[in-house]
This record gives sequence, C-alpha cells and structure tokens, in this order.
Amino acid sequence: EHHHLHLSSCHECLQLENSTIESVRFASAEDIPDLPDDGNSKLEEKNDDCLARGIKRLNLAGKPPNILIYLGSETAKVKFEQVKSVLEECLDTDSYTIYQLREEQVLQAPWVNNALLLIVATEEPISEENHKQFMNFLSKGGKILGFSSSFTFDGIQIKKRKNRLKTVCELVVSKMDSTEVKLNLLVSGCVFEEVMKDSTSKVKTLSRLNNADKDPVIVYLTYGDSGGEAVLSQAHFELDINSMDVQTEEDFNLLKISNTKRYEVLKEILVSLGLSCELNETPMLTPIYLLSSDEEIHLAFLKWLEGNVDAEGLRASSKVSLKFISSCESKMEITPSLMPVITEMESFSSEHFSLKTYQQNLQTKKLGKILLFAAVTTTTMNLLDG
Repeated sequence: EHHHLHLSSCHECLQLENSTIESVRFASAEDIPDLPDDGNSKLEEKNDDCLARGIKRLNLAGKPPNILIYLGSETAKVKFEQVKSVLEECLDTDSYTIYQLREEQVLQAPWVNNALLLIVATEEPISEENHKQFMNFLSKGGKILGFSSSFTFDGIQIKKRKNRLKTVCELVVSKMDSTEVKLNLLVSGCVFEEVMKDSTSKVKTLSRLNNADKDPVIVYLTYGDSGGEAVLSQAHFELDINSMDVQTEEDFNLLKISNTKRYEVLKEILVSLGLSCELNETPMLTPIYLLSSDEEIHLAFLKWLEGNVDAEGLRASSKVSLKFISSCESKMEITPSLMPVITEMESFSSEHFSLKTYQQNLQTKKLGKILLFAAVTTTTMNLLDG
C-alpha cells in the first residue's frame, strides 16, 4: 500500500527528509541550504506556483540559482517581461532561473535563503517590513540590483532632480578596468546622495550624470560580513527605444546608438555581483543510476519494477519516459523526454557523489534507501511524473 508523503505538515516526515538531506550533504561534500522551517507557508502549498517550485531546486555550490524580480504591487506582466528580457540578454540562461517575487510573498515565502539575486524594479515606497526583509537577504550574502527603485540603505539616500520626469541623459560609467564609458539612458527623476561622506564609507559611485553637478545615478554598496552587495541604479536598464517614455526622435536616436553599451554596462554590473554572463557550452545529458543503500530493498524494488514497465523496460509518462536497463550501453539514446536508468550498481562511479558516504550517514529506516542519481539532467521535477 502506497501513501503520499505530506512533508509540509508532518513533523515526522520533515525529520525524515532532513535526515536524507544531511546524508546527501555529507555524500556530496558540499553545503546544501537547510530546508525552511516554515512548513505552513501558503506559497509552498501551491504546487502550480513557479516560485514555490523553483526555490526547492538546490544548488550544491551554495544558494539555488534563482533570480527574483520584485515589482511592488504592480501585477502587469509586461513590466516583469521587460526586466526578465533584458536579464536574459545578458546572463547565461542555462545557469539561472528567473521568477517574480510578488508583494504577498515577500514576508511569507522562504526566498531569503533560496535566491542569488533580487531585482527591485519599482518606484513605489518600500514598506518598513519589506525593507527589513531585503536587508535580511543582504545580511545572508544576497545580492540586490535596483532598477530606478526607492530602495536604499546605510549612507545613501535619494534626492529629487529639478526635472522629476524620466528623461534621456548622458551617463559616465566607471568600468572595472578603471576606464570610463559614456552612454545615453532613460533616467528617473532622482539621483543618489551620500548622507555622510567619510573615509569609512562603503558607498562607491559607479556612474554619474555628465552634468555640472556630476550627480550619482549608479552606486555600489556592501552590507554585513557574509558578502551582501547591492548595486542601486536610477537608470532604466530595462527600458529601450520602444518605451512609451521615449518622446522625441532625438531621444530615440540617442538610445539606439547607446543600446549596445547599455547591455555591456549591465553585464559588467551583473558580473560584479557574482553572476555569470558567459555562454557556456551545454553539457551532454547522462544516464540515471538506480542506487540503493540496502541490497534487499534494491532487489525488492527491481522485482516490483518488473510488473510496472513494458516488455522493453520502458515506463512512459506525459513528460519524461524512463527506460530501465541493467548496464551502460555505448549507444544509449538520452533525450530530455527519454532517460535511460541503469539498475546495475557495480558500474556506478562519480566524483561528485559517494554512495558509501551516503549510506554511512543515512539514519532513516525506509526513506532514502532507493535513489536516482544523474550527473547531468535538464530537470528532476518531471522524472517521477506519472
């Protein structure tokens, strides 16, 4: 008789899952983020919620490779797609997943420990509670990129310009190699100013308006002792020549000429925050190995499997079909929709995972005794679908 695990509500199941996670932590010799303690989060209960699914994807190198976009109370999909699109033009899209962090999720969803970068792209005032949560994210090594937002902290504040409307302005940007580049971008009606200027200031100006006052429009700040960093910009990197804010032909031409530089500067900002903008070659998919820490359970599972696959060892589903074979074959077909599963454990070896270490640290009686391991796969979310 089979029962569904109810990990979000059952304390015993949570203990079992944590034990398995600990075993994987030892076996992979990497730091896997702890599971969130809040099992009652509404976001976790919605299986069809993209953010909820995404935050559960663990990145063995540290935080999951999730980028969240916060738009305040705005719900217009077009704004989210604008920001997402410009990020995808710069980032290695195979390395990151982009989600929207909705207003109601800021204080409820366990995103703080499960995201690399937060994009704050709203001109609305940030509430005190949300600001505290964003600072909590920074204190835990998170990165924040502000797109013409009201979010600031420490020794920096926003000052209204005389012309409070979005206008096309020439910016001077200081690059990492100490050179400067000039470009035209749509800029909000605000600039930054330091509240207290002293030798211990953690504020670094990355870009200023090319005017007499040299008003700062992009600043870099650090926070805490865990690597928290923020780049706050009053320039609209997400807006291009098609924006409704482009009113004149002159502005259109200025933005068009600077479009390549816009992407170059944004890429450099993302790299400075620790993200990868290099397009890496997609690795080849690898077969899945059926592993077990208990030989008796392994044999029992293979016996059960005989009655649940077709004559060719195929277990089909709507998204990913698994083909069970005893040993590795030289000409195996491996695609995102058809994955071979090797049931013979003797041929398994991996530099990233030790089954022996996993066995030594597994403390459960049943959970975690059977596992599927793949060095490279498109996703694990659909493997057991159906």
